Amino acid sequence: MQIYRSFTEAAFIRRLNRFVMELDHAGQTIQAYVPNTGRMSEFLVAGQPFYVTESARGKYRHKVVSTQYQDNYVFLDTVRVNDIFHQLLRDNRLSALFPDIQSVRREVSVLNSRFDFCIEHLTGPCSFIEIKSCTLIHNRVAMFPDAPTLRGQRHIRELQQLSENDRNCHVVFLIINGSAISFFPNFHTDYAYGLEFLNAPNVQFHALVLNLTDPVTIDLSSIREIPINFSLVKANCTNKGNYLLLLENAHKFSRLIGKLGECSFPKGYYIYVGSAMKSLDSRIRRHRSRRKKRHWHIDYLIPEKMQLQKIFPIRRDSSIESNLANKLLPISDLVIPHFGSADTPDASHLCYFAENPIHNRRFLDILLDAQTFTIS
Repeated sequence: MQIYRSFTEAAFIRRLNRFVMELDHAGQTIQAYVPNTGRMSEFLVAGQPFYVTESARGKYRHKVVSTQYQDNYVFLDTVRVNDIFHQLLRDNRLSALFPDIQSVRREVSVLNSRFDFCIEHLTGPCSFIEIKSCTLIHNRVAMFPDAPTLRGQRHIRELQQLSENDRNCHVVFLIINGSAISFFPNFHTDYAYGLEFLNAPNVQFHALVLNLTDPVTIDLSSIREIPINFSLVKANCTNKGNYLLLLENAHKFSRLIGKLGECSFPKGYYIYVGSAMKSLDSRIRRHRSRRKKRHWHIDYLIPEKMQLQKIFPIRRDSSIESNLANKLLPISDLVIPHFGSADTPDASHLCYFAENPIHNRRFLDILLDAQTFTIS
């Protein structure tokens, strides 16, 4: 299935907002429309290849349709995903999941939601289906969502409600990246979504994978279902685990840090590694709070001296705090000795980066290794 007639390659410069990227296209800087409102943080690295098509409509001449990650094409145009799923139904490629189709309706309003598909079967109750486009695949593990989704939470909740009234209810995670071999909901990024997933026993969840033969062509015959790792979710979708704090320091300064003594902090960015094995959400709220007593080393820095830019939760039943810290040390520009690590043998839990590590491929790999449970 060729989605677009042609494509050209461009290189990432920056994302201006959710809908626009700035790209280097054949030596020219262009702005391209992005038909995907996900964060896509794993792709936003300087020089990352993106594939664009020309568009005669809209404000922007170019549209981003796919990228490449870990040697596989990744389809990004979420606007076309429902059309692709509909074609799979027309071609009878999903008969094992949705047999004896009599009719298919799209965009069906029920309760407080509008679901992507309603299938009437020759016999039995109808099937309500919600499609989720999954683009986050790291080390062959797929996760959805890549940003908190209140709408997605509501869909699961209302599908569970419908299923209790003799309806077949499905959520299909459509993964157009041939590398994926397993899936689980991204409870790190959206804990509530993970809990809704676990609390919907009557909803049928499916993770379906398709291969791209080039950046704009999908091999529909490659459709296959991959396992959803329910046991991993049950064990680790929990209010405990580790976290990384991304801090920005606008000015060089020195400060007394408790018993650690005076420390110098260059201008730039910092990653702090923390652990909260009793209540991760409470710890995160505390770090965001502007009023608190100084207890940990990190309390001497935020919010008074540095700006907390982002928190990366890593929910899991067992701590990997030292492992994370030791993997960050060699990729950082320097460390603050013994900061945050007084109760461990680790050299430090605070690493300095001259440039924002959110666009550093090695940092992103460490983060996603941890979140996909593939960290060594």
